[in-house]
Amino acid sequence: MYKYDEIIDRCIDGFSRLRVIEADDIPNIDLYMDQVTTFMEQALSSYKRDSKDKILTKTMINNYTKAKIFPPPVKKKYSRSHLMLLIMLYHLKSVLSIHDIGALLKPITDELNTKGSSPLLEETYVNFVKLQKSTISYMISSLQATNTDTFLQKDMISSYEDDTMKKILLVLLFSLQANTEKRLAEGILDHFF
Repeated sequence: MYKYDEIIDRCIDGFSRLRVIEADDIPNIDLYMDQVTTFMEQALSSYKRDSKDKILTKTMINNYTKAKIFPPPVKKKYSRSHLMLLIMLYHLKSVLSIHDIGALLKPITDELNTKGSSPLLEETYVNFVKLQKSTISYMISSLQATNTDTFLQKDMISSYEDDTMKKILLVLLFSLQANTEKRLAEGILDHFF
């Protein structure tokens, strides 16, 4: 069984290994569905919880198209814009509902559907990557701070000698933070989209 400090070190190592997909890493050629799923599987494999997990399936992609949060392919081919949207969808789907994701991305999909391209998507994706990088850095700093006096909840967690209690409190802490941030995102969507 892992000790609390070992878990923190493993979490830091895991966040350090996450791969952020830069706009330049996305192919500039149109891809067929099998190529899309292969690209996504390779590009986002560092986010898998278990090696057997699937990043995105054909069914998921088709469901996004049916829900109109993802433009249909052109002659069964998916563009660079599709891939950008899929990468963002992958990161959003575990936090937001399909309805919320659709509302969030509607200005982009409207632009894609009417103009065939989307400067808004390009700009959004570049900023999405910046946000990802800063979030990963923040999480690594937060984890490193669990062993210093600067971590707000450190005193409560470190006051326990029992590693089991420390581990439970750590999961509770990050779950509560995630839930609070999810509620903030939903509130913004509800009031402004």
